[in-house]
Amino acid sequence: METEFKNKTEYLDFVENKFVECFSKKGYIKESPVNITSQVDPTIDFIGSKISPLKKYILNDTLNDSGKFLIQNSMKLKSLQYLKTNIHQIFGAYYKCMGTLSKPNLEKNIFDTFDYLTNPDYLGIPLEDICIKICSKDSDLMRAISIVDPKIKREIDTVDIKHYRHKYGLEKENITGRDFNIGIRKSGTNEFFNCATFVIMETPEKPIAIDMGIGNTSLSMCKFGTDSTIASSRMADIIDIDTVEKTKFADSLIAISILLKEDILNHPSKHFRKKFRQYYNAFQFWNDKYNIDSDILVQYMIEYLESEYKQDFSNYRESWVKVLKK
Repeated sequence: METEFKNKTEYLDFVENKFVECFSKKGYIKESPVNITSQVDPTIDFIGSKISPLKKYILNDTLNDSGKFLIQNSMKLKSLQYLKTNIHQIFGAYYKCMGTLSKPNLEKNIFDTFDYLTNPDYLGIPLEDICIKICSKDSDLMRAISIVDPKIKREIDTVDIKHYRHKYGLEKENITGRDFNIGIRKSGTNEFFNCATFVIMETPEKPIAIDMGIGNTSLSMCKFGTDSTIASSRMADIIDIDTVEKTKFADSLIAISILLKEDILNHPSKHFRKKFRQYYNAFQFWNDKYNIDSDILVQYMIEYLESEYKQDFSNYRESWVKVLKK
C-alpha cells in the first residue's frame, strides 16, 4: 500500500530522506553539497547538478570503492529566457539533484538505483509505473538491465541517439557519457516522465565511473500529476500555482530566494550578480501584475527557504524587504 502525503513538502522530505537512508545503508559515503554560486566547477556558471562537486574524484582518480552520494541544490539557466513569457515550461530554475557517483559495476549500480525506486522500504513505486528508456546500440547497458524485473517497461530507440549521450565539460580529458533514462508514470496518465538518468562515464579506452541522478521535484510532479516541477515544489504549498503566469511568478520568486540565501548581491563575480538581476527583473515583471506587498513576499520566501533547508531565515527579513522595495 502506497503512503499518502498531505502536501508536496511532506513527499519531498520523504524522497530525500529515503535517498539518504537507502544509499547510506548500501555503504555509499555522503558528500556535503556546495553553494550553487560556489564556482567549484569552472565549466559552468551555477551548479546545475550533483556531478559538479563530484568531478574532482574523477579528475584526481580518488573515487572510493563504496561510492559517493549527494543531494545537491542546483539551478538550470535554460528557463531564464522564458521567465517573462507565457510559454509553458516543465522545468523550473531550481531543484535538488539526488545522485550517486561510483566505480563501474553495472549490475550493482543498477540494482541499487532500482532498489531505491521500487523497494517498499524506500519509495516503493509500483513496477508498472516505471519505464527504462534505452538505446539498443549500448549493448553493455542493454545486458545490464536484464537484472531489472521484466514488469518494468522498456522503451528502446524511441528517440534519437543523441538523447542517450552525455557531456560533462571534460572534453580535454576525453570523458563523455552514455546513458539510459528512467521514466515514472505521471499520476492519472499513461505518460512516463524522465525522473532519473543512469550514465556510464568513460574515455575511449574504458569506463571510469557510473553517474546516477534523480530530480526530487520530477518525482513529485509524477506523484501529484502536476504539469511542472514548480507546481510540484515546496513553494506550491505556500502559494497557489494553477496558471502558467503563476508558475513563472513562483519560479522567479524561488530563484531570487535561493540566490539571496547565498548572498548573491555580495558575490565577487559581476557576471553572477548580473544573472541575479535577470531573475529579479522577471520577478518584478510578474509582481507588477499581482502587486503583492514586499513584506508578504519576503514571508513567502522565508517560509519556502525554511521548508527547503530546514533552517531559520527570519533574521533576513528586514534586509530582503529592502531588496524587494528597491
